[in-house]
Amino acid sequence: MKEHPVTELTVIRCNHNYNAWKAVRSEVGWAFAGTFRSFERPTAADAVASGALSGVPCKTVDITDAACSIAPWDTLPRAMSDAVCAAATRGDKVLSLNGYCMLAPAVAGGLMRGLPAGTRLGVVWLDAHYDNVVLEATEAHETTLVGIPLSTLIGATASAWRTTSCKMPEPLPASCLLHADGRVWVPEERESALASGIRIVEESEFADLEQWKRHVTSLADAVDALYVMFDADIMAAEWVPGFYRAEPGGLSREEVLERLACVMETGKVVAASTWCFDFDREPEAVRVNAESQGAVVQEILTGWGFSS
Repeated sequence: MKEHPVTELTVIRCNHNYNAWKAVRSEVGWAFAGTFRSFERPTAADAVASGALSGVPCKTVDITDAACSIAPWDTLPRAMSDAVCAAATRGDKVLSLNGYCMLAPAVAGGLMRGLPAGTRLGVVWLDAHYDNVVLEATEAHETTLVGIPLSTLIGATASAWRTTSCKMPEPLPASCLLHADGRVWVPEERESALASGIRIVEESEFADLEQWKRHVTSLADAVDALYVMFDADIMAAEWVPGFYRAEPGGLSREEVLERLACVMETGKVVAASTWCFDFDREPEAVRVNAESQGAVVQEILTGWGFSS
């Protein structure tokens, strides 16, 4: 694999345990609700920090304190966006070690503000789900915030949250977002994603390494910098038994790492998130999740030219 050495690395951490923050419909529109919840057990991220990241020179930023407020769905994205912006302004590579995909617009917002003016940003989204609910179009009374990050990124929903809380100054053009593999889908999310212009990589295409390489190359040629959002459920359930729930299908850990390596080899990845590995599960599930997350982090570090 080609190495792309860098000088500095910023690792962002947050001790927030998933608790299904929600968007709830009211008579005057949509309102967000939720609380901050800490982990009660050791996490996969703890193991990765003392394993794959051990000995790697980096700045560690903990945004936990900013999230402990009466409106963490606002303060946590703000803190994430500002931490990413500061790192990108310094020219650091950025690794968001733990969190959940609702924070992706905040990472993108930080990159948009911190990278040199005129930088064309692309996003590679590795996830079993589409996360593409459009609040203004859904008939649901409520939805979790992990259901809206894609639609938020491209400006299809939650524009006030995107600009104010995630500090993302403008939407990402849909053609600059590559999504795979979306094997667990809700009709309205899939239909809106297909209609939006997002680059959709079907499960069968993702399974074909050569097809995947072509999709990655096409996006990389169209942008200057890439952000990789890696959701744990892109792997088959046996590789992430500590995930929120077991999802059907999926590739093995090694197969997914091959596909991640294709993205890293573009030399354009400036930020990555390794999310949804932690849900306060029993020790054995945490151990396996940590092994998988550690392998993902190691692939990213290798692509950036770091070694422990």
